[in-house]
Amino acid sequence: MKTKPIISITMGDVNGIGPEIIGKVLTQKEILKICFPVILGNIQAYTYYCRNLKNYLEPVKIESPEEAIHLKNKIGIIELEYNNLRINPGKIDPENSISATAWIHQSVKWCMEKRCDAIVTCPITKEGLTRAGIPYDGHTTMLADWTKTKHYRMSLFAGTKRVVHHTAHKSLRNAIESLNKKDLIKTIKIGYEALKKICPQKFHIGVAGLNPHAGEKGLFGNEEVDIILPAIKFCQKKEIPCSGPYPPDTVFRRMFLGEFDMVIAMYHDQGHIPMKLISMNEGVNVTLGLPIIRTSVDHGTAFDIAGKGIACEQSLYHAINLAIQFAKQKVHSV
Repeated sequence: MKTKPIISITMGDVNGIGPEIIGKVLTQKEILKICFPVILGNIQAYTYYCRNLKNYLEPVKIESPEEAIHLKNKIGIIELEYNNLRINPGKIDPENSISATAWIHQSVKWCMEKRCDAIVTCPITKEGLTRAGIPYDGHTTMLADWTKTKHYRMSLFAGTKRVVHHTAHKSLRNAIESLNKKDLIKTIKIGYEALKKICPQKFHIGVAGLNPHAGEKGLFGNEEVDIILPAIKFCQKKEIPCSGPYPPDTVFRRMFLGEFDMVIAMYHDQGHIPMKLISMNEGVNVTLGLPIIRTSVDHGTAFDIAGKGIACEQSLYHAINLAIQFAKQKVHSV
């Protein structure tokens, strides 16, 4: 009988800080009390980066996520065929991007088959993907493609502070030009569906404006009047608790003070800057709209500090806990 969710943790690029922060997180034994973690990665990399940690979990090679249920005080690692990687902290190696992509792909497959309850991903490098000839710019596009998801959104969660990005990896010019009522309605709905799963019954979504002072009724731009406000009114008619558009320079502070449970940001940096300023170490990247649960650290591979033993594991800790929070509704007996 499975009483806790199986959480698949992908190691990411083994020359980055992924293996180290995984090792550090798993020294916090409460993780084992609330889930069955399983690593898709490389045992050699895990032991290399954990060699100076006190009380790190002993790794054991396993072949399937279900084996994690029977482990006690050890961590199961599934290597696939990548058991002899070149470990060179801080260096980009296309082979590492190939292995990291394979681990992610297998995790997605097992989640789709309901053999894992969630994926928590450690960072990969866009340059490494490109040099390896992998046709994705990061986790989000991989996951959307492999799960055949058309409508998905990047978001950042940090405790009671949550931001959903209407657009993500687009130039500012393209983000503005692509803004339309239909897609913004989808963004608000996706954020609403996520909040329903983890929040009390009463919650509220604030929608940011695009322009300074939310346009000042057309003085600084018409997007609020022509696009954003009509999308909000449509969602309100569907009984989605949202309001706005609010000036972007104050709406995030209002969320931090508790007025909103989530903010819809119009573009990448509008949402990322306030969240990373206030909540860098506890921030979690969540891909919303997928048929599976995926959370991630909100930072990159940090090649500059890889192998130095100083990487902070708190974002990964919060990513695992948020994945468990979402997965609690999906835990099934095996």
